[in-house]
Amino acid sequence: MMFEKIIIDTDVCIKLGSSEKYFFLQELTPQLSVTSYIHQCVYNEIMMTPSIKKQLHNLINDGFLKIVDDSNLTSSEKIVYNAIYRKLSKVMMNPKKPRKNKGETSSLAMAKIMNIPIFFSDESRLQEIVDRNLNTGIDDIKCVRIVDVIRMIKDEEIEGFTRKQAKAMWCMSGKNKEHFDKDIWAL
Repeated sequence: MMFEKIIIDTDVCIKLGSSEKYFFLQELTPQLSVTSYIHQCVYNEIMMTPSIKKQLHNLINDGFLKIVDDSNLTSSEKIVYNAIYRKLSKVMMNPKKPRKNKGETSSLAMAKIMNIPIFFSDESRLQEIVDRNLNTGIDDIKCVRIVDVIRMIKDEEIEGFTRKQAKAMWCMSGKNKEHFDKDIWAL
């Protein structure tokens, strides 16, 4: 299954891109979507391993990933973007930690403005927040997590990955290996 458009969150980049051995971020992104986006704020947040930056640069250079931010919006789109950002920031951001969840908030506001229906983030309760504060039944946003991608690989909706690679993605994401073997993709 390939989505038309997705926007990618920081946590996915870190979990799937930090390995020097596996380039899952770079390999998976073109399989997930015709067009993938990353908000400039999220891109700037990623300062860790060189592997993540290298994979992001390769995706951008190969035309599989586009960086977006509010500077590309029309004046009326900026007004709506800012209103959405403010609304989400009230429930997603802590004033004492103003940078925490800024990437998610910026990405979701941009997804709504650009009609990007898929937010690829591994935040466990994010869909509830999106449903309660953003989705209205028109141009709704669905949060896709790593577990969803693993299931798509298992169901052969995403091709080119083996069970072993899916398990490596799972484990790289800091998830329990036994849970994978028992509940996610039993042998």
